[in-house]
Amino acid sequence: MPKRRRSEPMPDVFETFAHRVDEGDESAAPIDAAQMAKGAGLSLGLMILAALGFVLGFWTGTQNEPDLAYDHLVWEGIIKVGFAALCGVLAAALVLALATLAIGVPWVQRQRQSDRRR
Repeated sequence: MPKRRRSEPMPDVFETFAHRVDEGDESAAPIDAAQMAKGAGLSLGLMILAALGFVLGFWTGTQNEPDLAYDHLVWEGIIKVGFAALCGVLAAALVLALATLAIGVPWVQRQRQSDRRR
């Protein structure tokens, strides 16, 4: 059964939700460009560390393949690539978690010290 097209015009989303838009909110704090650049740098650094962790984990997974008897060459390839990819993902997650802890713990300590001073 063919679909029918609407004959009425589509509603304007911006007009429908205009009451939810905060135009000129003066109470919001201004965006600090230095803080934004620092956060972007940390994000980029974490992405690079995760990528390096994945590559090293994938390489380690290709060096330490499980000894199994395969019935077909395709299954052997799938299992070897899958095992190496799994090692890469686990290594990337581990590196990312450790880097996040290394960044987050000192930040939390600084926040607690600044709260005590107030």
